[in-house]
Amino acid sequence: MPKDVPITFVCTTKFLRDTLCKNLEQLENTDWLGMSNKYALTSLVNTLRQRCAPTAFRMANSPNDTKLINLGRRGAQQLARERGAQLVIPNLDPTLELTGARLSTLTQRVAYRLIRNRRNTPERRSTVKTVQSVLLSIKEDVNEYATTQDVWLSLRTKDIRLPIRDFLWKSLHNAFRCGSFWENIPNYEDRAMCQYCGTTESMSHILVECNAPGQDEIWQMAGKLWSRKQALWEKPNLDEILGSNLRRWLSVKKKRRLFVERLWRILISEAAYMIWCLRCERSIEHADDDNWTHSTAAIKARWECTINRRLHLDIAMTHRRFGRLALDRNLVIGTWHGTINDEIALPDDWTVIKRVLVGIDPQIFDLEARG
Repeated sequence: MPKDVPITFVCTTKFLRDTLCKNLEQLENTDWLGMSNKYALTSLVNTLRQRCAPTAFRMANSPNDTKLINLGRRGAQQLARERGAQLVIPNLDPTLELTGARLSTLTQRVAYRLIRNRRNTPERRSTVKTVQSVLLSIKEDVNEYATTQDVWLSLRTKDIRLPIRDFLWKSLHNAFRCGSFWENIPNYEDRAMCQYCGTTESMSHILVECNAPGQDEIWQMAGKLWSRKQALWEKPNLDEILGSNLRRWLSVKKKRRLFVERLWRILISEAAYMIWCLRCERSIEHADDDNWTHSTAAIKARWECTINRRLHLDIAMTHRRFGRLALDRNLVIGTWHGTINDEIALPDDWTVIKRVLVGIDPQIFDLEARG
């Protein structure tokens, strides 16, 4: 296009508009920190600054715009099939190219992150192995393409409490000192063994295999709660636990069940974290007593308290005093629908009544009753 001809970009998202018009100065001041397609965007900015005619960006807002976009995509796909991938080298003006961060607006936090990005930090072999195993499990379960970046970003979901995010992050890095970590440390080799089972301890063994009281009971109660939302229940393995935030549940019409997915994230993460806490109490706090274990009543009470506390946290977060951070009432009601005690007697919007009157059905925590 000639540089003196006006252009209007019709976009399907607000990304280009916000990046090039709203957030451009901030991004250039921080050297495009956090933008994975930095070099493509800087080349685009350089090219647009060479123009002397108006350039506009707007969202597609009519059927004709959608047809135009689809026509352009089909044309690009046809050219790609006929000519293959071609390298595009834009004609950039070096006088319009900005590099680095602006010193007058630089903060210590931004400087530290920029320095970290310049360092070539090698990946840990155990981390790569764990993440690849999680990705393989995700692709087998939900039949969709997921990337390594998706696994790490999934840990930032607001549905998971901060201590549990930290637990999942360390588990992906295999950073906990258990099992094989102690095998090569003189005089501490015995710590590699599970005190209860007598086998080599690992995160998979702790969360889904150990015979010590706690693991089986918690998953049993989690399964009973999950059965209120979804008929099928199978105890998850380690890969499914670490990738629980990426799990997708579909309806008969192949539509995502967002409420079910949210409950799955909460349930699996809370269960895994509690099993880990019980193991630490048994193996560290009571290391001197090999016969000490948690009682069934204590395990049941702690799990019941944890789930009800999480329910009440969701209810509290629907209050309007939290402004834009407040949870949508329909989201909370949809997440816990079917699990509330005497839900039929409650009003349609039970988030507005006193919390003491709303709780999880006690039958879900009954270990003696199956199903």
